[in-house]
Formats: sequence, C-alpha cells, structure tokens
Amino acid sequence: MIIEKYFLKEAFQYWILGILLFIFAVLGGRFLRVIDMLLDRGISIVHTFELIILLLPSFLLYIIPMAILFGVLITLSRMSTDKELLALKTCGIAVTSLIKPILFFCFIGAIITGSLTFYIVPFSMKTFKGKLIKVAEESFKPRAKERVFYSIFPKVILYVNEINKDGILKNIIIFDERKSESKSFILAQKGWIEREEKGSLIFHLENGELHQEDRGSYSVMRFNSYVFRFSPEEVIKEVETKAQVKLLEKELSVKDLKEKIKMRIREGKDPRPQLVELHFKFALPFSAFVVGLLGLGLGTQRTRSGRSFGLVLSLFAILLYYALFLQGKALASAGLIPPWVGAWLSNIVIALLGIYLFRKSQTESPVKLLEILEHGFEAIKKPR
Repeated sequence: MIIEKYFLKEAFQYWILGILLFIFAVLGGRFLRVIDMLLDRGISIVHTFELIILLLPSFLLYIIPMAILFGVLITLSRMSTDKELLALKTCGIAVTSLIKPILFFCFIGAIITGSLTFYIVPFSMKTFKGKLIKVAEESFKPRAKERVFYSIFPKVILYVNEINKDGILKNIIIFDERKSESKSFILAQKGWIEREEKGSLIFHLENGELHQEDRGSYSVMRFNSYVFRFSPEEVIKEVETKAQVKLLEKELSVKDLKEKIKMRIREGKDPRPQLVELHFKFALPFSAFVVGLLGLGLGTQRTRSGRSFGLVLSLFAILLYYALFLQGKALASAGLIPPWVGAWLSNIVIALLGIYLFRKSQTESPVKLLEILEHGFEAIKKPR
C-alpha cells in the first residue's frame, strides 16, 4: 500500500508536469497564431482569451494520454536508476505489484479523457463556435495594412497601397481563391470596409476591374462600384486553419454523429467520415490504458541513463502512438480499412508492444533497439 501511494504521488507530479510541457510545446505555436489572427481582426484581448480557453479541451483529449505515458515512464525510469526497483526485488516484492497503481492511474486518465470526448469537448466546441460568430458579428473588422500582401481571410489576399486618415483605402488589389472552380483578381482605385448589423463585412470598391477565371474561361469586368462581402462564419475557417483542428467534427456528440450517419445513409451519401469519428470517440479513452502499459514495459527496462533517457523514450513512444493514430485515421477515411480498425489500430499495436516489452523486462532479456537508442543517447551526451 505504501509503495502504491509512493508511485501514484510521483507519477501524478510528472503527469501534471507533462500536461504543462505538452500544452506549451505542442499548442504554443498554434495558439499564438490564433491569438494573432483574432487580435488582428479587431477582436478584444478579453474575448480572445475566452475563445482560447474554450478551444483548449479539444487538445487536452490527446495531451492527457501523452502525459500519462510521460508520468509512468519517467517515474519508473527514475526508480530504476536509483535502484529502487532492484530494492523491491531484493525484498521479495515483484515489479508486478506496480501494475495495480498504474492501472488506477490510467483509469483516472481514461475517465478524464472519456469525459472530454463525450461531454466537455462537444459542449466547448459548440460554445466556442457560437461565441466566435457572436463576437465577429459585434466587433470583427480586419485591420488594413499599407504596402503589404496579407491574408485578410482564408484564401483571400489583400494589398493596399495607401490608407488615409478617414480609413479610405487606395490602389487596392484582391486575390480571391475561396471557390475552387473559379479564381478572382480585383483591382480598384479606392474602397472602404463597413460592417452590417448581422455581422457581415462589406468591402465597397470603386473604379476598378474584376478579372475572373472560371473553368478555363477568362473574363474582365470594369466597374464604377463593386461590393465584396465576407461572412462571420469565415472566421471559423481561419481559426481551423491556424489551430489545425476541425471544429465541425469536434462539436458533434455521439448522438449527433449517429443521427448524421443515419441521415447520410438515407440520402445515399457516404457516412464514412462520421463513422470514423464515432469509432475514434470510443477508442480515445482506452488510449490511456495502452500508453500506461507501454510506459510500464519501457520503464522497467534496465537502463543506465535515468530520467533523461526516460524523457527521450517517452517522446519516441508518443511519436509512435500518434503516427499510428493518424495513419489509422487516414486509411479509414480513405476507405482502405474499416473505420473500427483505423480507430483501434494504434491502441492494439501499442498494447501488444507494451506487453512484449514488459515480458522482456520480467525475463531480464535485452531489447536490441532500446540498447542502440541508449548507446546513441550516451554518445550524444558525452562532452567533446
């Protein structure tokens, strides 16, 4: 009981540390891009902070299992280096006695991941989407920049030569590639941006030309006055691009997904994207157990490099898990394998690998690949 409490206390500390590290390492760049985009579009810093908080649970889905692997592996690596695992064996206590606290630790992680998957993330994504549109309708207005080509919206590039004190833009160039079948190129002598009551942005242009390419044909239209319109929903597309997350997929609950699958089947449409997402919702909570098992298998290997090598191993293991995760999703989405196989592929492979490594550690048989990695790690660490 004392050993179990000791392990859980240390693993929990590393778990919290892992969550913080992965939030900053994995999400830092994405969130900075989103924050920069929102502030640049005229949304206040308070609203921007609220939106980022609502976006966070969709990433915690993947960070929680990563942190569990980190916590288990670093704790066991430290215990192995400090000869604590050897001391347990000397006292007649098998390493298998740690399975119970590890399973409990993984169970807590699975509960949190399941709560995020089935309840918190759909709610936070719906709230995020509604709040983003509301904020965009109330205060969204892009800030024009002089003599710089920049993306005012996804697939819309704007160039303004001059902006006077009244906010009138002069010598304007717009590239519009929002429609895949047609591309537009607009030149205008002057223009200005206004916001409608419903939140849509109206770009009034005067004295210019509209060049349009549509399915191989090319046309030019001269105008005295032209209106270029943006909707608040386009902000959502830009957030998805910057944060690299699909808001539409995340906001659907299991019930919503099942209804959408039935509807697409009735309409004669392919329900595969929704089936893939549904299976992944059930597979994700179980990932907490399989990465914990992998952490047990890796952490009980005999190593000389301690926590530093444990950190390297955890990074390799995380990369392996998510490479399998993404590959399974891609193959299932493409129809090359059934949706359930794609969803559970990473869990099955990692679980088998964890069992194999744990059996190796119990028989004290070396794992060649781990030995090679450790020798390489020690060679890098040696001062030159």
